[in-house]
Amino acid sequence: MTTKEKIVRSSIALFNHQGMVNVRLQHIADEVGISVGNLAYHFYSKEAIINSIVEQLSDILKPIINEHKEFPGLLDFDTQLARYYHLLVQYSFFFTDLVEIQRNYPNQYQSREATTNEIIHQIYNWLIQNEKNGLLKEEPRPGHYSIISQTIWMIITFYLSRPLDEKNLQDSERGFKEMVWSQILPHFTENGRMEFDVLIESLLDSQERSC
Repeated sequence: MTTKEKIVRSSIALFNHQGMVNVRLQHIADEVGISVGNLAYHFYSKEAIINSIVEQLSDILKPIINEHKEFPGLLDFDTQLARYYHLLVQYSFFFTDLVEIQRNYPNQYQSREATTNEIIHQIYNWLIQNEKNGLLKEEPRPGHYSIISQTIWMIITFYLSRPLDEKNLQDSERGFKEMVWSQILPHFTENGRMEFDVLIESLLDSQERSC
């Protein structure tokens, strides 16, 4: 691993545990085991480090979004939730420090907003597709599934705002999924509920037993 890669990895860990606003270049240099001058040779500022992290996260997200623009089945959606959850854990500061990013790093915030809109649109398309497939009821009023897709994104964004026990991440993943599915559960048709009980409920139960 190169020094530059170590800086990025250490920065992510520090941001996750201490929050972006509390981490200085000296803290990062100490974590890597180099001088601040050596760190500045690779990254001239904290913002430059954040830029690199945003690029790294974008590289991970793009194939997830592009390869799964449509994931019609319930299991496909559950798998997508697992991917998002693990990104939340790996880059938790990028979600929990949202206000800090918006205030101090507007370019990075705009990039995040563009990605957010893609994910919300992806979730919305899934809801509409499953309405057409007869697994979800017709919208009770126009725009209802658009609101649900945005609500699900809010859960994704803020789920890790509370402190996490590292020993408890698997249980937290199950809780995360259940919170998202709870937004969809009231809208299942009879066929959709049967499929949910067979495919998803049993999967969540097995995750609970393995915790």
